[in-house]
Amino acid sequence: MKQWSDPTEEEQVNQIRRIVKQKEMPQESYVNQILERLDHMNRSSDIKRTRKWKKKVAISVTAAAMLGGVVMGSGFVSPVMADALKNVPWIGNVFQYNMDNSLKQASETGLTTLPNLSLTKEGVTLNIKEVMYDGTRLVLAIERQGIEDDTMISPYLPEGAKDENLNPIPTVPLKEQKKGYLSIPDIEIQGNSKFLGSFTDAAGKTEDGQILRNMALYEVSKGLTEKNLPETFDMKVKLNVSGIEEPFEFVVPVKNMAKGAVILHPNQSQKSGDFSYTVQQIELTPVTTRLVLDSVGQVPETPEQTGDLSPTKMYYDIVDQDGNQIQQNMVGYFNSHPGTEYHEDETYQPFKQTPTSITIKPYTLTAKKDWTIVSDSAGKPVKTYHKDLEMTIPVIQK
Repeated sequence: MKQWSDPTEEEQVNQIRRIVKQKEMPQESYVNQILERLDHMNRSSDIKRTRKWKKKVAISVTAAAMLGGVVMGSGFVSPVMADALKNVPWIGNVFQYNMDNSLKQASETGLTTLPNLSLTKEGVTLNIKEVMYDGTRLVLAIERQGIEDDTMISPYLPEGAKDENLNPIPTVPLKEQKKGYLSIPDIEIQGNSKFLGSFTDAAGKTEDGQILRNMALYEVSKGLTEKNLPETFDMKVKLNVSGIEEPFEFVVPVKNMAKGAVILHPNQSQKSGDFSYTVQQIELTPVTTRLVLDSVGQVPETPEQTGDLSPTKMYYDIVDQDGNQIQQNMVGYFNSHPGTEYHEDETYQPFKQTPTSITIKPYTLTAKKDWTIVSDSAGKPVKTYHKDLEMTIPVIQK
């Protein structure tokens, strides 16, 4: 078997040139940023050769990088080139590399926008790279440049932080904080600022398994529909960065690119024994399915959930008229005795096409005495469905 050998630097440049020739060239260039990165490298030998190579890499990679990541993270990039690209801004769609298939599909099918807003303060640059809004869910991609650290989320508590007993918690003064970590964004939409969102720097991986560096995602998936927002609006985003006194403030244009959303208010209930639940709202978009319901009463037990085993709180699967199930985006397991009142506001993956009806399938998990969850041989939690609590809701499009 023929063994593959590492290409020479000259071959790498030629390979990039071949890729570039097959693509439409963009307008923007990142030559200076790549050169600046290379200038920081301490090369002790063959300075003339390095400068010549540096120029080749900058010219070729500048064109290739603009193609949306054909070079970044690819297997043929040499250590010199890889280091040069570490702090080059990410070009193109970010969500297409996310682990959330619905977000990935939205990015690939043109249901996102690319504002490409940028601010620099004290050597740190933040970019708003990509936005997804479908009327139900809003996701924001934030890129950081100028910091050599894979961690983006701030470990520092804000000034004035208090514990659960409202006692002050000691915090690190701003001047003593390491520069460059991001706090949870503050957003304001049409005068509304009370939004709860999730913030993560696990933004995704490229096709070859490379983690997206210097990228964070902020997501709001609750309370947007209730605000009756227009199809387009401006969102104010304030980002506090550790070690920098002045916040980064953006005005981000947001547009709902996901047309054809279906919003239902069934107000339909189902009861079994002491337990009942009422479905208040269902939202179906090309990107998100949202289920809002309220439940009351003690969850039912099955013969397998007695003695040292007991049921958890109630959870809910969703299937269409043909039994096709969609995946819930996040399932929270509570290692404690279930309560008797819950307000559920959960998001799921979208249906491939708008169903004619959907069925809610309530289920419990089985907990041990220490409230750890019983799993099957594959390590997945064992679900106990409650057939008498199932509810079918017709999908009526206006």
